[in-house]
Amino acid sequence: MYSDSRRGVLKKCIAAGSLGLSSGCLGTLGGSGDTVQFGAVLPLSGALAPLGQHGKRMVEQAASDVNAAGGIGGNDVEVTILDTEANAETAVEQYGTLVDRGVIGFVGGLVSDASLALAPEAASDEIMEVSPASTAPQLSTAGQANGRKFFARTVPSDGTQAAVMAKVVDDPLYVGADSVALLSIDNSFGAGLADAQREALDAEVVADIRYDPSSESFDDTLADVFQNDPDAVTFTSVSGQERGILDAYSQSEYDVPWVLSAGMFGGDLPSYYDGFYSASLSSARTQAYFELVRRLPDIDQPRAYSVNAYDALFLMACAAEQAGEASGPAIAETIQSVSGGSGHTVSVGDFGRVRSLTEAGRAVNYQGASGSVDLTADLEPLSSYLIEQVNNGSVESLELLQRQFFASGGNQ
Repeated sequence: MYSDSRRGVLKKCIAAGSLGLSSGCLGTLGGSGDTVQFGAVLPLSGALAPLGQHGKRMVEQAASDVNAAGGIGGNDVEVTILDTEANAETAVEQYGTLVDRGVIGFVGGLVSDASLALAPEAASDEIMEVSPASTAPQLSTAGQANGRKFFARTVPSDGTQAAVMAKVVDDPLYVGADSVALLSIDNSFGAGLADAQREALDAEVVADIRYDPSSESFDDTLADVFQNDPDAVTFTSVSGQERGILDAYSQSEYDVPWVLSAGMFGGDLPSYYDGFYSASLSSARTQAYFELVRRLPDIDQPRAYSVNAYDALFLMACAAEQAGEASGPAIAETIQSVSGGSGHTVSVGDFGRVRSLTEAGRAVNYQGASGSVDLTADLEPLSSYLIEQVNNGSVESLELLQRQFFASGGNQ
């Protein structure tokens, strides 16, 4: 916890912030009636709008839960949520608006391209960024400045997802392929996961292809994927941008097992998905998950990564409360300690308990809606993954890979 001397520094930050001299330090914890400003940059329009809109609701609910318990240090939280259109350039433009609002932290970006563009900006301004969905391995070291890391995420790195996809391809229990083609969406997320798979696979990689989800035809792309007759295909995409090329595959004569990246087994599944595998983040469906869903009666089934957005904002609020300082640097220094360790367990909606424990000088351990959210030194979780397969239109869970699987380098 921060000392009284740090609280004195905060008062100086407030004075500087009011003059526009510090964008990463705003808000007091003395119940002065000031608001603590947070933000979110999410795709609220375009192909990824369903994910972004659910994420927006989750962020709003997190802020509501914090304010219902009296806010951070007695000060209400206010959240500005802006549309990135899933575009990195737009995300950076919208981030400028958040800086003008004096935010101390924000949720986003959703796609890795946006987070990769935002991380150095946020670090330079000493504003905390927590992504609910960006999984590019490059982000493990992103957003560092002045001895702190200002980028965190509530979703694991693709290094873990790649290990699961490789296990499905290599293991005779599943595909047992000797050769594989990698098909990935043409962005940083696709490139990063493809590179991570290359390192994890035992099977020979006979093709490594990128695709544009907005293409009018995927015939040439599929021809490149199957040119060397792979035994299997791994497919990296995001929900909402996968159906075009998969529909094209279903109309072709190609027929091999597919292993999909996380988040694409939601909603109504086409009949041709039968036999498809997925490396899916284990939602665990903990009590915290159901408690969050109960608070959002307008959402029947949360979209992929949306509950991670709740955890992102709630964790930042917990960190500021424990630090005794509403600033980006304070959150950066404290967010790992409130996400795991030996503290007292708090969960969805428990901000009143966070305040009580903090006032008593006790540590907290946030157990989130998306899982335990125990952040590593790189400020990212090691989450459990499920190997799933579609069988007769239903998704079956085949194997749960716990955190220990990844901590031991993918060997159990």
